[in-house]
Amino acid sequence: MPHSMEYIAHENGLIIIWSGMVKGEEVIQSYEARFSSTERLAKLRYVITDYSKALDFDMTPDQIKTIARIANKAALTNRKLFAVAVMPTDISFGMARMFQAYAGDDTTGWHTFVTRNRRDGEVWLRQHLTADLTFANPAASSPS
Repeated sequence: MPHSMEYIAHENGLIIIWSGMVKGEEVIQSYEARFSSTERLAKLRYVITDYSKALDFDMTPDQIKTIARIANKAALTNRKLFAVAVMPTDISFGMARMFQAYAGDDTTGWHTFVTRNRRDGEVWLRQHLTADLTFANPAASSPS
């Protein structure tokens, strides 16, 4: 799959980075995986989904509806999530807006932000959560 998923444990955050050709079925599988642990989902404070390295999308409106259904179901466990979608192209930005039509903040209780670049998304999260977010796991300490 052309994506990576990193859980930022000390911040209860999740960062998904997509690259290459993004297919709808892979995005569906990603949504199922990211919300599969209800214990982690209940604690999750933020999700950044970054499509800035994606080259193209092969996704149907029905697949976007499926993704929205997964998000709506996840919202039953966590209605306080802050989610950023980094969508640099017109097509990806439009798909994110379509997703919001099916899984909007009024439905999920989530706070979502669609942006064209990651920096703006991180600034938005810091403004709405805490200013000290790093969006990275601490480096492993080396033995002395």
